[in-house]
Amino acid sequence: MLVDDSMAIQQSLTRLLASVPGLEVIGCAATSEDALSLIATARPDVVVLDVDLGPGGRGMDVLRQASQNHPAVKFMMLSNYGWQAMRTGFMDAGAEAYFDKGSQFMQARAWLADQATK
Repeated sequence: MLVDDSMAIQQSLTRLLASVPGLEVIGCAATSEDALSLIATARPDVVVLDVDLGPGGRGMDVLRQASQNHPAVKFMMLSNYGWQAMRTGFMDAGAEAYFDKGSQFMQARAWLADQATK
Protein backbone atom coordinates (compact mmCIF):
# COMPACT_ATOMS: atom_id res chain seq x y z
CA MET A 1 0.00 0.00 0.00
CA LEU A 2 1.25 3.48 -0.87
CA VAL A 3 0.60 6.62 1.18
CA ASP A 4 1.81 9.86 -0.37
CA ASP A 5 0.10 13.19 -0.95
CA SER A 6 1.70 13.43 -4.40
CA MET A 7 -0.17 11.63 -7.16
CA ALA A 8 3.03 11.78 -9.25
CA ILE A 9 4.93 9.86 -6.56
CA GLN A 10 2.08 7.36 -6.20
CA GLN A 11 2.14 6.75 -9.96
CA SER A 12 5.95 6.51 -10.12
CA LEU A 13 6.06 4.04 -7.25
CA THR A 14 3.24 1.96 -8.67
CA ARG A 15 5.13 1.67 -11.98
CA LEU A 16 8.42 0.93 -10.23
CA LEU A 17 6.89 -1.74 -8.01
CA ALA A 18 5.02 -3.41 -10.87
CA SER A 19 8.38 -4.84 -11.94
CA VAL A 20 8.96 -6.59 -8.60
CA PRO A 21 7.86 -10.24 -8.62
CA GLY A 22 5.55 -11.02 -5.73
CA LEU A 23 4.53 -7.42 -5.09
CA GLU A 24 1.11 -5.96 -5.75
CA VAL A 25 0.07 -2.42 -4.88
CA ILE A 26 -3.34 -2.94 -3.29
CA GLY A 27 -4.20 0.70 -2.79
CA CYS A 28 -3.08 4.28 -2.44
CA ALA A 29 -3.97 7.04 0.01
CA ALA A 30 -3.03 10.71 0.13
CA THR A 31 -4.13 11.70 3.66
CA SER A 32 -3.70 10.32 7.16
CA GLU A 33 -7.40 9.62 7.46
CA ASP A 34 -7.56 7.74 4.16
CA ALA A 35 -4.38 5.83 5.02
CA LEU A 36 -5.71 4.62 8.37
CA SER A 37 -9.01 3.60 6.82
CA LEU A 38 -7.33 1.71 3.97
CA ILE A 39 -4.89 -0.04 6.31
CA ALA A 40 -7.82 -1.23 8.42
CA THR A 41 -9.79 -2.56 5.46
CA ALA A 42 -7.07 -3.78 3.07
CA ARG A 43 -4.71 -5.24 5.70
CA PRO A 44 -1.50 -4.74 3.68
CA ASP A 45 1.71 -6.55 4.52
CA VAL A 46 3.77 -3.39 3.91
CA VAL A 47 2.89 0.30 3.81
CA VAL A 48 5.14 2.71 1.94
CA LEU A 49 4.50 5.89 3.91
CA ASP A 50 5.48 9.48 3.14
CA VAL A 51 6.83 11.42 6.11
CA ASP A 52 4.96 14.61 5.19
CA LEU A 53 1.43 14.31 3.85
CA GLY A 54 1.09 18.06 3.38
CA PRO A 55 -2.20 19.45 4.64
CA GLY A 56 -3.48 15.84 4.76
CA GLY A 57 -1.49 14.95 7.87
CA ARG A 58 1.78 13.57 9.13
CA GLY A 59 3.35 10.21 8.45
CA MET A 60 4.39 9.90 12.10
CA ASP A 61 0.75 10.01 13.18
CA VAL A 62 -0.17 7.26 10.71
CA LEU A 63 2.84 5.17 11.76
CA ARG A 64 2.07 5.40 15.47
CA GLN A 65 -1.66 4.74 15.21
CA ALA A 66 -1.47 2.02 12.58
CA SER A 67 1.44 0.26 14.32
CA GLN A 68 -0.58 0.12 17.50
CA ASN A 69 -3.77 -1.13 15.80
CA HIS A 70 -2.12 -3.37 13.18
CA PRO A 71 1.18 -4.64 14.61
CA ALA A 72 1.79 -7.13 11.77
CA VAL A 73 2.02 -4.36 9.15
CA LYS A 74 5.55 -3.27 8.20
CA PHE A 75 6.23 0.39 7.43
CA MET A 76 8.78 1.74 5.00
CA MET A 77 9.15 5.51 5.18
CA LEU A 78 9.84 7.72 2.18
CA SER A 79 10.94 11.29 2.66
CA ASN A 80 12.46 14.34 1.07
CA TYR A 81 14.30 14.74 4.38
CA GLY A 82 17.45 12.66 4.60
CA TRP A 83 18.42 13.90 8.05
CA GLN A 84 19.70 11.21 10.37
CA ALA A 85 17.67 12.56 13.30
CA MET A 86 14.47 12.24 11.23
CA ARG A 87 15.41 8.72 10.15
CA THR A 88 16.19 7.71 13.73
CA GLY A 89 12.91 9.12 15.04
CA PHE A 90 10.84 7.12 12.56
CA MET A 91 12.84 3.95 13.09
CA ASP A 92 12.43 4.34 16.87
CA ALA A 93 8.66 4.78 16.33
CA GLY A 94 8.42 1.44 14.53
CA ALA A 95 9.32 1.95 10.88
CA GLU A 96 11.41 -0.88 9.47
CA ALA A 97 13.09 1.20 6.75
CA TYR A 98 13.57 4.84 5.78
CA PHE A 99 14.60 6.06 2.32
CA ASP A 100 15.16 9.45 0.71
CA LYS A 101 12.81 10.08 -2.25
CA GLY A 102 15.41 12.12 -4.06
CA SER A 103 18.14 9.52 -4.22
CA GLN A 104 17.09 6.15 -2.83
CA PHE A 105 14.17 4.89 -4.94
CA MET A 106 16.16 1.86 -6.11
CA GLN A 107 17.22 1.00 -2.56
CA ALA A 108 13.56 1.28 -1.53
CA ARG A 109 12.61 -1.05 -4.39
CA ALA A 110 15.26 -3.55 -3.31
CA TRP A 111 14.01 -3.47 0.28
CA LEU A 112 10.44 -4.07 -0.91
CA ALA A 113 11.57 -6.91 -3.19
CA ASP A 114 13.24 -8.50 -0.18
CA GLN A 115 10.00 -8.22 1.78
CA ALA A 116 8.12 -9.96 -1.04
CA THR A 117 10.33 -13.03 -0.63
CA LYS A 118 9.73 -13.35 3.13
